[in-house]
Amino acid sequence: MLELAKAGLNFSWSMPLFGAQQLAWWLAPTAENRRKAAASLEAFTAAAADGLDPDLLGTLYHLGTCAEGALAQMGPMLLTPALLDPATWAEASMEVAQRGMAFTRQTAAGNGLLALAELRSKIEVFCLVLNVSKLIGVPDQPPFPLYELLAKAYALGIFQAVWSVEGLGHEYGDSVWQQGIVPHQLLTDQRASALPPRSLTMLNAGIGLSMAKWRLDHAAKHPSQAELNALVADIVHLDRDNARPGYVGAAFESLGLVTSSFHSNLMSGVEQAVRQVAPEILGYFWHGAGRSQFFQPINFLPGSDGLQFEMARSLAPDEPGRLSAVAGCAWAYTVVNQRDPQMMADLVIDPYGDVLAQNGAFSNGVASSLMMRFDTTPDEAFMRPFVEYRPNPSNRRLVKLWDQLVRIPAETALTAWYPVIKRHDRLGDIFEYRDLAAFVARL
Repeated sequence: MLELAKAGLNFSWSMPLFGAQQLAWWLAPTAENRRKAAASLEAFTAAAADGLDPDLLGTLYHLGTCAEGALAQMGPMLLTPALLDPATWAEASMEVAQRGMAFTRQTAAGNGLLALAELRSKIEVFCLVLNVSKLIGVPDQPPFPLYELLAKAYALGIFQAVWSVEGLGHEYGDSVWQQGIVPHQLLTDQRASALPPRSLTMLNAGIGLSMAKWRLDHAAKHPSQAELNALVADIVHLDRDNARPGYVGAAFESLGLVTSSFHSNLMSGVEQAVRQVAPEILGYFWHGAGRSQFFQPINFLPGSDGLQFEMARSLAPDEPGRLSAVAGCAWAYTVVNQRDPQMMADLVIDPYGDVLAQNGAFSNGVASSLMMRFDTTPDEAFMRPFVEYRPNPSNRRLVKLWDQLVRIPAETALTAWYPVIKRHDRLGDIFEYRDLAAFVARL
């Protein structure tokens, strides 16, 4: 045991030093130093792969190949002037070091494997999102068989359905754009009249992804504020036109998700545009931006569990925005890790619960995530065990925080809030931070 602890501490200290050496080589002006960095990283990857447990860590290594594909797709967007700024790299090094220390603490507390299992769940979802069009067989040319593809999306599995249905909505919108046609009433006309109710929440979210990403991807390279104002006004109009009225909030939220994930250099300008031309969607915007933090590259490092909520909080300039951003991040963490509630209990609530309990943002994200999940996959088998989970009773502080942040909001959401919200056809309204009890009381 002593040897294991010593090896673990040596590893946690050596990783930041290893990263610093690679950073120095990459920033050095000579091609030789950069070749050293590449060779060193390749050797490290191969050595790590040889030592991975095939039942858990080996899965991470093999799933990591899809991340390479994502980086290849996103490469042009990542090559920004900020990337070449030494200050950017210094900040990134600090973020890596923070996660290394957090992972060391998790390992010392006996949660190292649990943290790696959480990472596996995240990568599993990431790969699904990246490949959903191939998995369900989206055609390259029209017609777009919406109902056939929806059946295939659900056939991927109950857990996977949330992202596969959202991805289908995205692909449906893009299939129209690619024909040179501006989408019109995609989910409100006769074509979508027989869609099953369980598909509507995430299909509308996917439609919002298509509207926001297509418009932002085809915007001017350096748009003026006036151009961004017009762009945001157009995206909001497209969302209202193509999403169902009771679900349009899910489409609005996608603007924050897309901007933060793919056009982070425009965050300030787009946020200002939202304030000026569509202030009513500001909460949705920050919720989507917060949701995107869960899948930021830095948060694929072990030890990111609590730090990603601070990242989400730091995005917004005011408290309403911060509440929605943290709620969005909690939304993502909950839906990805719902199959194993111990992850949330031991990796988030125990070490960070006192901070998260200072306001209702985290519990709001948990509650809204569970309502969305239940609405999309009402027959799943893992929601009840999540709601009924109880931490070790000997840790009374954790039990109290779990009840406050997870159990009570979850039970209330599913038994009291969801039936009313569903009956009034207002599922889209939960894609921003709001006082759910007061909201339901007004319906």
